[in-house]
Amino acid sequence: MHDKAFFLERAISRSLDWAGRYPALGCAPHDPQSLSNGRQVVAAAISPSGVRCVFFSAIGSVFDFTATWDELERTKTWWYFVQRWYFWVVPDRQTLDGLNVTGLPLDHAIVPARTSDLDDTAYRSWLGAIEARARLRGSLVAVPLDLETV
Repeated sequence: MHDKAFFLERAISRSLDWAGRYPALGCAPHDPQSLSNGRQVVAAAISPSGVRCVFFSAIGSVFDFTATWDELERTKTWWYFVQRWYFWVVPDRQTLDGLNVTGLPLDHAIVPARTSDLDDTAYRSWLGAIEARARLRGSLVAVPLDLETV
C-alpha cells in the first residue's frame, strides 16, 4: 500500500453521531481560539503492536484509523506528513514520544486517559474527556492542564 491510499483504505468513516458528540474537536480547524489553534485534530493512542487515531477533519468528517508499526514504516512519507499537519492529542508523554518518528516537535496537548488500555469504550470515554476539557477551558493550548484530572 502506498501512503495516502493506505489511509483511505484503512480509515473507517464514523457516523454523524460521532461528529455531533465531539463538536469542539470537529470545529477546531475553523477556530483559532480552539484547542488546536485552528488546526485539524487527531486523538491518538499507541500499543506495542501499533496505533489508533481518530481524525477530526476540517470538513466535519471523523475517521477512525488503526495500523501496525510495520505498516506505518512502509508508508513513511504519509505518516511524516500527518505528524506535521495535525494537532495531536495523546494520553501521555510516552505516546507522544512513540508517535514522533521524525524527532521534530509535534504540536500537541496531553489529556490523560483513565486507563492505559484504550479499548473502544475507554477510547470513546477519553474522546469525551478531551471534548469536555475543550468546552470547559476553551483552549487546551492557552490554559495549563491539570494532569491529575480529566
